[in-house]
Amino acid sequence: MISGLLCDLDGVVYRGEQACPGAVEGLQRVRDAGIDVLFMTNNASRTPATVARHLVDLGVRADEGEVLTASQVAAEVLAEEHPELRGSLPVLAVGGEGVAQALRDAGFAVVAPDEVAAAAERGGTPELGAVVQGYGPDLGVTDLTEATYAVRAGLPWIATNDDATLPTARGLAPGNGSLVAAVAHATGQRPRVVGKPHRPAYDVGLRRLGHPRGQTLMVGDRLETDIAGARAAGLPSALVLTGVSDRAEAEAAPDTQRPDHVAGTLLDLAELWGDA
Repeated sequence: MISGLLCDLDGVVYRGEQACPGAVEGLQRVRDAGIDVLFMTNNASRTPATVARHLVDLGVRADEGEVLTASQVAAEVLAEEHPELRGSLPVLAVGGEGVAQALRDAGFAVVAPDEVAAAAERGGTPELGAVVQGYGPDLGVTDLTEATYAVRAGLPWIATNDDATLPTARGLAPGNGSLVAAVAHATGQRPRVVGKPHRPAYDVGLRRLGHPRGQTLMVGDRLETDIAGARAAGLPSALVLTGVSDRAEAEAAPDTQRPDHVAGTLLDLAELWGDA
């Protein structure tokens, strides 16, 4: 039986400001069954507190300690791989407030791209320690330009995720992967990517949730990210059909992307926690 749930958000719990069909009732059934939940999202632009408030507004029980963003994963990886940067050189935070806040919470000094650009206009740019790039709805040319300068200077570069698109209420919009690709094209470099489907996201999620790997279910809506990453990390997985991937794609998927379960909505997975 499942004792812990790693639950994607965009396309599983909500699309934009609207709850996905079956999501609110399905998550309440999960709670009622005593299953611990960690909401794990590649959307790095918002803080965990903001994400939790969004969930509560939709009728989902959640607090910020139950939210793991790709920005938090990036900050944790940076702390593990470059501990010398804590309390020393600032990190260039590219993206929404969620990126900068995660780095601050992890003990890093942070500088924004527009601050670096303004300093350059005054004749002196600050020395930087690393670049962390995540999605931000207002991210623009200055952000990508300063990231390019920093990466070309040889600084460590971590990307929160490489999703090409982001689900919205109107359809699929350009995601962080598309923005990272612009910097990669300009520099000839590739970042350390930490969000789903890459292993760091699942390792951090498992540590946070604290349940055995075989009893922790990853629920997502994308075969190439949520499900592929879960299979590579040795986790059981379930695809819900309220987001990007459909049933035909799941049936045709290679073994590396094939979910253990396919369901219309979160509510339809109730048999996995004895609530059929």
